[in-house]
Amino acid sequence: MNKPQTEISKLISYWLRHNPKDADIVLDAYGWANIDDILAALRTRDIQLSKTDLVELSQRFAKVRWKIDLESNKIKSTHGHSIQVLQEVTPKTPPKILYHGTGIKNMDSIAKDGLKSMQRQYVHLAETIAMATEIGSRHGKPAIIKIDTTQLLHEGWHFYKTEEDVWLTKNIPAKYLDF
Repeated sequence: MNKPQTEISKLISYWLRHNPKDADIVLDAYGWANIDDILAALRTRDIQLSKTDLVELSQRFAKVRWKIDLESNKIKSTHGHSIQVLQEVTPKTPPKILYHGTGIKNMDSIAKDGLKSMQRQYVHLAETIAMATEIGSRHGKPAIIKIDTTQLLHEGWHFYKTEEDVWLTKNIPAKYLDF
């Protein structure tokens, strides 16, 4: 690998989550891309990786970014899509309490408009305060919002759990949020 691993990882994630056209790759309805197409796209950027290198790269980070299926020669981002992809999992019942980490600068907007997926397909929620704090720290001084999922489930919200223990759901109005 002739570029920093984080830079390569972010580039692949960008293609799989937001802009497959930038790499001239095609995603299926569930977000899967052909591994050989990813490797070819990397070569156009002077990045030489083998399939083994790609698997090793995916395992070097604490945060799971991709799901790799060597048998079908496919790769997909585990979460964070801004492009429309179908979920392969069925809805699951979340814990009674989930948390959302954000920057304190976003709190007024969230208090007014609720949690919105913004450029992503889903709102991302965490099972623990520690995980939510880590996520919130990416946006400046962290703030944590508590969500009681009981009423949301009763009113028809669906929740999906990723391989990384991130819970996904659609926008949540402010009345369901505990600041």
